[in-house]
Amino acid sequence: MNRNTKVRGALAAVRRHPARAAAICVPLVAVSVFSGTTMASARPQATLPVPAGAVNAAPAQHVMLFDNNLSGTAADAKPKTPKVAWNVDGCDHDYGSPNQCVPWQIPGSTGAARCAWLESMGFGAVRVSGTNRQDLPEDAQGYACGPGE
Repeated sequence: MNRNTKVRGALAAVRRHPARAAAICVPLVAVSVFSGTTMASARPQATLPVPAGAVNAAPAQHVMLFDNNLSGTAADAKPKTPKVAWNVDGCDHDYGSPNQCVPWQIPGSTGAARCAWLESMGFGAVRVSGTNRQDLPEDAQGYACGPGE
């Protein structure tokens, strides 16, 4: 809606209800004409009693209190790490090197089928550093799915 449309709408409202328009406009015009003030030069008056010193005073600083109920100091606080399951990343960390992610669930029903799947995914012989929970065929050196197994 552009400005001309708004002005036309306001004038149409005045034409439809001239008494209401006069009730609003006449007191405003009378105050400004007879008092010698305009809306731009008018100064609002305080409605509550305010001491003279408080009118021009600078506002107080806003200080947020956030440690009212804390005991001790920040130096006493020790960071707490949340407890997370060790297999949350989907890797079985009992197999392979620290940078390798052997899946927690290796597809296959037998150890030989699981080894075949690992080989097809590019894993060679994987080191068993913990429990051999997937029952992969393991040699004496602690490697599973090595050549010939």
